[in-house]
Amino acid sequence: MINKNIPLYKPLINKSEKINVNKCLNDNWISSAGEFISKFEKKFCTYTNIKYCTTTSNGTVALHLALKVLNIRENDEVIVPAFTYIASVNCIRYVNAKPIFCESEVITGQINIKDIQKKITKKTKAIIVPHLYGNVTDMSELIKIKKKFNLYIVEDCAEAIGSFYKSKHVGNFGDISTFSFFGSKTITTGEGGMICTNNRSFFLKAKKLKGQGLSMNKKKLYYWHYEIGYN
Repeated sequence: MINKNIPLYKPLINKSEKINVNKCLNDNWISSAGEFISKFEKKFCTYTNIKYCTTTSNGTVALHLALKVLNIRENDEVIVPAFTYIASVNCIRYVNAKPIFCESEVITGQINIKDIQKKITKKTKAIIVPHLYGNVTDMSELIKIKKKFNLYIVEDCAEAIGSFYKSKHVGNFGDISTFSFFGSKTITTGEGGMICTNNRSFFLKAKKLKGQGLSMNKKKLYYWHYEIGYN
């Protein structure tokens, strides 16, 4: 028997990546800004057909930011499947909310829609929906629950870049969606993530909060901060 080691992931780094990294070094744009970040955001919008996309330092940050944008806070409850990567749960505790675990489907591994309804209370504010292993949750049924109980949906699309549901790329169905570009993901930037939404006010709030709460009016009020922000 041949004992062959099959890696969980193996990032593909080719000549074009090396050329572009060196261009960043030569241009001195090595952090937070530069031509590649804005190009990446625009191309990601085009590919997913989501209106607004802004980069984050990683996928966990994007999840944390999503809950901050939706004003999830202490004593709120957020439903999340018990079978998921821990970042989907940690972000709930970051904002002092309470994770409420529900079951997952045996065959697909996705969140169990029927069990969600059993876990909803008056304190429930949102559902985090991870699309695991490139598979996709039944978003039509989730949207019915969202409307019935007036809840937010955060799509955790870290493992589902390139996955579609009813001809639409995942991330278009929730109020906010998040993506990861870690080394084990479909495409990688080493570290890196993206928070996406079709809601302009959510997008602007995300941009402000991720930038240390800096005033968006850079011409008149640069380095004015009206709220606690993040990095």
